[in-house]
Amino acid sequence: MSLQDKVVVITGGAKGLGLAMATTFLSKGAHVQVCDKDGSEVYMADVTDESQVKSFIESVVKKYGRVDIWINNAGIWMPPEYIENVDMEKAKKLFDINVFGTINGVRVASKQMKSQGHGIIMNIISTTAFDGMNGSSGSMYVASKYALRGLTNTLRGELKLSHIDVIGVYPGGIKTDIFNEAPPKNLDQFMSVDEVALKIVVNLEKAEPETELIIKRPGQKDFIR
Repeated sequence: MSLQDKVVVITGGAKGLGLAMATTFLSKGAHVQVCDKDGSEVYMADVTDESQVKSFIESVVKKYGRVDIWINNAGIWMPPEYIENVDMEKAKKLFDINVFGTINGVRVASKQMKSQGHGIIMNIISTTAFDGMNGSSGSMYVASKYALRGLTNTLRGELKLSHIDVIGVYPGGIKTDIFNEAPPKNLDQFMSVDEVALKIVVNLEKAEPETELIIKRPGQKDFIR
C-alpha cells in the first residue's frame, strides 16, 4: 500500500529504532506522530500510564481525524542474570514497559480503529520470542517478548473482523542504547536502526504485508517458528 498521507503513530520514538522509523515514514509522505517519556521535541507520554497514552491518541485524532498505523515500539532491556539473582524491581519495570505498555497502546489504538473501521497495529518484538531459550538475552527480557508474541498472535484473530490488521515485527538484534548498561559480546554483529526501519516500512508497502515479519541479522541461525 502507499504510505502517502497515512497517519502513523510511534511510541518510544524519540531515539533509536523509533526515530529511524519516523524518519523513514516521513520520507514516504506519511504524517508521523511520536510519543516518548523523554525528549523535548515529541509528545510526552509514558506508555505504562494508559491515561497518558489515551491523551496522546486523542491529540492525534484531533489533528488528523484518524490513526492508520499504530506502532508499539517502546521497550527496554535488562542484562541477563541467574533467576535467583534477578532484581525484581527492574524486572517489574521491564514488564510494565514491554508488556503492559504495549497492551495500553493496543487498547487505545483498537478502540479508535474500530470506530473508524480500519487500521494496522504493529508490535515491535524480538527474535528472542522464538530463540530466546539459549539464555543469552536473560530470562526476564525473553519472557516479556514471548508474552508479546502470544498477545500479538491472539489479537490478530480477535481484531480481524473489525478490519484491523496486527503485525508482529521480530528484529534479530539492533544497535541501540538500550544495551548501554551491559553491551552484548556480539553487539558489533547487530543491525543498524536505519536498516531495520527500512525493512519494516518496505513490508508495509507490499500489497499483502507479512503479518509476522522476522528480520534476522547477518549470520543469525534459523530457528523454529
